[in-house]
Amino acid sequence: MFLRSLPAAVRGLRTPVGRARLLAAATALGVVLVARFALGLVAMAGAALGYSVTPWPSDFTATPVGQFLGSFVLYPFPFYVVAFVVLLLVRPVDPDLPLAPVLRRGVVAGASGTVALAVVGIVPGVAASLSGGTWVNLALYLTTIPLSAGIVDTALLLVGVVVAWHAARSAPGVAEVAAGADAAADHAAPGDEAAGPAPIADPDEEAAADPRGQVADPAREPAPVERTSALDASPEATAPLPAVLPVAPTTRPAPPRGDSAADDWSRFAPPAADDGRDR
Repeated sequence: MFLRSLPAAVRGLRTPVGRARLLAAATALGVVLVARFALGLVAMAGAALGYSVTPWPSDFTATPVGQFLGSFVLYPFPFYVVAFVVLLLVRPVDPDLPLAPVLRRGVVAGASGTVALAVVGIVPGVAASLSGGTWVNLALYLTTIPLSAGIVDTALLLVGVVVAWHAARSAPGVAEVAAGADAAADHAAPGDEAAGPAPIADPDEEAAADPRGQVADPAREPAPVERTSALDASPEATAPLPAVLPVAPTTRPAPPRGDSAADDWSRFAPPAADDGRDR
């Protein structure tokens, strides 16, 4: 699970939040390094005062400088690496967290570093057990030696985590962001919370609304005409019919009549005789 999210966590270091987490982890580990360096110098000064050159050759780690490098760099190096990775990617120190979760994250990072010391100590423990002829050395490298170093380094790491957390909270950018969020919450209108969510529009009312946004009144609108047959639903039936003009009845004009129809006998007269004058 951690390996799958590791690429995304590494890409997140480019963001401002990732850079702040990187600075916090480096600050916490820096406190451990400074304390380890100071303890190493004191131990080296004491070893130098009581060191005597013998005629027999000895290992470099038995010299004061070798003891300093071994206690400051060589042996606790796995603790440094694992604790830094945990504080950076697994349990980062964010400024918006309370102090108790921050301390728990420091303990988790220190415990992970102590486990790393025990795992790395398997190799020198096996070598010391084979050369000494007893497996007690392996048990010591797996229990008491990493625990004694891990407890001290975890205590120093907790101090570094608190220093990093306090420095992150004291940064001006973090304080301004927190103040802006509180001001936005205080200036929120009280009527907005009491009003509740906006009413949901009824789909039937939206369907009944005309294009101009007015809702049609069923009581004022005429009822739609229902089509009773397929012939009425055809385009020819729905087209408007042309206007038909009324046809006037055909009648013969009546001949002109005189003042008195009873005295007019001219229509009963015989035709005129042909005397041949026109020839």
